[in-house]
This record gives sequence, C-alpha cells and structure tokens, in this order.
Amino acid sequence: MNPKIFLLLLAISILSCSKKTDGKTVVINKETLNQTIPEEEYEGDESEMLLKELKFPQTGKDVEAFVLEPCEIKMKAEGFLNDDNLKDIVIVLQNKDDNTDSRATLVLLKQETGEYKLQDISWEAVDPEYTEIGYQIYTSEEIYIENKVLHIMLQSGGGPAGTRETLYKYVNSDFVLIEMHTFNAGAGSHLSSDYNLIKGVAEHEVTNTLNDSMPDKHEIKKFELKRQMLFTKDNPNIVLENLPRSDNF
Repeated sequence: MNPKIFLLLLAISILSCSKKTDGKTVVINKETLNQTIPEEEYEGDESEMLLKELKFPQTGKDVEAFVLEPCEIKMKAEGFLNDDNLKDIVIVLQNKDDNTDSRATLVLLKQETGEYKLQDISWEAVDPEYTEIGYQIYTSEEIYIENKVLHIMLQSGGGPAGTRETLYKYVNSDFVLIEMHTFNAGAGSHLSSDYNLIKGVAEHEVTNTLNDSMPDKHEIKKFELKRQMLFTKDNPNIVLENLPRSDNF
C-alpha cells in the first residue's frame, strides 16, 4: 500500500475516534445536569434543638412571648411573688420533641406597663420528665403560688423517686429555696421529712407499716448551710444529699 494513502487512512481513523469520544462525554454531562438530586443528599441531617440552646427574651408582652420553638408549657402558676400587687407567672417549659431534655422554669414578674420581665430561670428546679431509657420520673406534677411562695410538687406512682415538694421565695433580690418536703416508702416503713433551710432544722417521721403496735419515730436534727440555696443554680436532689437523714430508715 502506498505510504501516503496509509497515513491518510490512519489520520481519518484517529479523528473519527476522537469525535465519538467527545460526543459520548457530552451525553454523559447532559444526563448529569438533568438528574434530580434527592433532598437528603444536599440538606444534611438537622440535629434536634435543645432548650438550653435557646436565648429567651428579657421582656415580653405576654407569656407566649417566652414560649420559643420547640417549647411547650408543661406547668403554669399565677400569683404574687413580690410586693408590687401585680400578679406574676411561673411556667415550666418542656421540649415537645424530646421528653428527656432539660426543662426550663421561668419566673415572669409583671410590670406596671402590663409586660412581663424574665426575672429568673432555672434548669435545676424541675427534672426532665423522662430518663434517657424511657422511665417517667414523676407521674404527677404541679406548681402553684401561695403567700408569695412558689410550690413545686412532684409525685411518683410508688417508684423510688417518692414525693418531693420544694418551696421558693424571694429573700431580698434572690429567689431562694426555703423548704423541702419529701416522702419515701421503704420495706416495712414510710419516711416523711421536712427541711427548713432558713432555720436549719430537719424533722423526720418514720412510720412502721408492718406492725400497728409499733409507734412512729420522730427525729429532729439541726444543720447549717454554708450559703443560701438558689433557684437559678442549685438542684434540689443534690441539696437533699447533703442534708441530714433519718437514722431509723
């Protein structure tokens, strides 16, 4: 074969292969551009919002102004907490998407303008509704205001948590834990305890449930706190661990 003819045929063959390759590449690119991308591939996973990540407003025209997403009001109490004769409100907020999340207790003091001021907030006063393994800590929960004192009553349906009532009051400008009342049922006996954190006195009443002829045992113990227990920072469960217990239970 003539060498010139051979080289010409070879060049035509190479050019033809190059055009086919380019055409194939264009087709692939078009298909990629027209392809629908699933939302989960570009949106990413959004983690659930925790209440402690929220920044609550300092003032609001009504209670709803403080109920940020994903909050819902679990408990609410209205009454007088200070000396201005304006009814204040306390709300316990819960994460409606996660019942194991920490709960916020907000003290809202009513102002003469009709608005509410966020005076204090506690992440310690009320436990989460459920533990991480799905156990409900207290089956009955209630808050109310009486004689300028906030009462938080938590009761279990016979579980180890028992019953716990905490009382808070404004002492000067601090919202202080002034009393605690607990009730626990054990094997053959019940224990009722009253703690006055202002006077430093603990009273325990032990009731024998196995024998009616056995009298109740009453104990009084004194203690001294190094400082006042505050609504904003002290967990009542931890406070209880450091208070004197009954020797008969």
